[in-house]
Amino acid sequence: MNHCCLSCQEVLDSGKPHQELLLLSEVSESKIYKCERCKTYMHFVLGVWELFMASSPPQTQKTTKNSALDTPNYRSA
Repeated sequence: MNHCCLSCQEVLDSGKPHQELLLLSEVSESKIYKCERCKTYMHFVLGVWELFMASSPPQTQKTTKNSALDTPNYRSA
């Protein structure tokens, strides 16, 4: 499931941009921003904010047991 940070949600509710929004592109009445906090892309067009692409939740790194350091008989020199 995709999500955005509370600050981006407040932009959608209030219409006021927050400090973490970085302007990426501006053409006529259209601006695309990226939130540096949650990595969500937002679109501001004709005075309306839209969630263009919400970020994905962070992936947890899987650990493997295939390393020599993980074997019980490993001895460091």
